[in-house]
Amino acid sequence: CNPGFFLEGHALLTCHANSENSASWDFPLPFCRADDACGGTLRGQSGIISSPHFPLEYSNNADCTWTILAEPGDTIALVFMDFQLEDGYDVLEVAGTEGSSLWFTGMNLPAPVISSKNWLRLHFTSDGNHRQKGFSAQYQG
Repeated sequence: CNPGFFLEGHALLTCHANSENSASWDFPLPFCRADDACGGTLRGQSGIISSPHFPLEYSNNADCTWTILAEPGDTIALVFMDFQLEDGYDVLEVAGTEGSSLWFTGMNLPAPVISSKNWLRLHFTSDGNHRQKGFSAQYQG
């Protein structure tokens, strides 16, 4: 994995062929996951992005921007697995979709997001008061 990321999953996979002319891996495919850094650029076909310290509480006054880049001509699917922000005060903005940016806050799990370009930009901000668990989402380009 690139600096600032760590491998989640098995580093060594074995392909098992069967008699039906198909094959499968012995473990799920691994992916590179960003560490607790606040922001950065994520490249690759898939990965997980999460708020700082997830699943623990994020910090007050956080201001983090991530850019997810896919290959030219590809789009990115972002699927939220967990989402808990202080409603109305802590916000995740997602840009790179059709139309204007999407804004998410509160405790409801957002619907999947599909980019209209080969990038998505996530901007997370929190105020100086209450903290929550934050968010975790899987992306695939």
